[in-house]
Amino acid sequence: MCEAEKRWLEVKSKEWETEGIKKGIEQGLEQGSENNRKEMYRTMVDKGFSVSSIASIFSVSEESIRKLLMKA
Repeated sequence: MCEAEKRWLEVKSKEWETEGIKKGIEQGLEQGSENNRKEMYRTMVDKGFSVSSIASIFSVSEESIRKLLMKA
């Protein structure tokens, strides 16, 4: 492998690593947000709110709430 190829590979490796880190952070934030919504919906259901009323309050579908609450 010539020096130019080595340099290109080194630069690309750093780019790929940066992209991987960014993607990991985004996924972590997404998962954290989902967990917070799930906890909030679960608390509301436990306090007597119906899925229908929760959906109305947060302008989301009842199906999306049910799916989220069904996740382990």
